[in-house]
Amino acid sequence: MADRITVDGTVYKLTFEDNFEGDTLDTTKWELCPEQPRQDLRAYWRDALTEVKDGNLILWAKIDDDGKPVSSGIRTTGKFTQAYGYFECRMKWHATTGFWGAFWMMCGNVGKVDGSAVSGAEIDIVESGERARNGVNHAIHWDGYGDHHKGLSKVIPDCGLYDGDWHTYALRWTTDEYIFYIDGKETWRTSEPGICSQPGYLKLTTEFGSWAQPIVPEELPDCVRVDWVRVYEEA
Repeated sequence: MADRITVDGTVYKLTFEDNFEGDTLDTTKWELCPEQPRQDLRAYWRDALTEVKDGNLILWAKIDDDGKPVSSGIRTTGKFTQAYGYFECRMKWHATTGFWGAFWMMCGNVGKVDGSAVSGAEIDIVESGERARNGVNHAIHWDGYGDHHKGLSKVIPDCGLYDGDWHTYALRWTTDEYIFYIDGKETWRTSEPGICSQPGYLKLTTEFGSWAQPIVPEELPDCVRVDWVRVYEEA
């Protein structure tokens, strides 16, 4: 992969890359998301459901022996952060419904309540929670996750992305706006919540929740596959 690319006339240089080669997670770049409750439906993250195989990261989702929905994730916490730039991932979605995959970032102090995303934001570059409706979405969350939480999202309906093929999802984060892309085509841009000025770390996850219902137990386990992740900064 070239260490420089041009996006919408701006030249970017490579700062982070993982092609998920070998058979283990590169712990110089990633850590497993801690085992913890997630969302509703008694859902839980389990680190044993993360796999690197055949040049892909595989993030599994299943129902465990006691009926609890369990899934997986990795993050670059303490290993890589960046503010602004171009963030891109090549992914292949799951076939069933009931859970979603995501390529996202946690930036700055998301929990700070100040009416703006400038001090911190969750940036969901892509989520497949709209699988039951054949869509994906982009989203931004800020002002914490309690009573003051605010969010803004864009659903891309009937997107044709659940065809069993690889597709790329990207974010161009500038000081003025967020621009989202699918397969190189712009799908959303916004500056409405205020642009976060703080660096963030990357996350690749699967998780269950009522948003993505219905769960179809006989179609599980299922997974999201990731071919590569690349991050660039303005050259």
